[in-house]
Amino acid sequence: AAPHDEVARICPGEDRVLGAGAVLRLGGALLGGYGEQDISYAYRQLSRALHPDKNPDIREAAGAAFRRLSEAADELRQGLAEQRHALHLLTAN
Repeated sequence: AAPHDEVARICPGEDRVLGAGAVLRLGGALLGGYGEQDISYAYRQLSRALHPDKNPDIREAAGAAFRRLSEAADELRQGLAEQRHALHLLTAN
């Protein structure tokens, strides 16, 4: 999809944004479970297309989508860290 389309999908307007998992899927990650490599791959794919410098005609919207992409990647990485910690606690006994 064109960057304009991806920006509209990530930040559809009216103060709505896609959830972190949905943003990841836009970047080509598989449905279902995901890992650190999936997050990194999706982030790289989308960040290249969405970067405001590459979209000067929609700089503001691209900037908002780029920020949401970064937030989504951070949210997913935090979720993975929490899952690893919970698994560690369960298996430590």
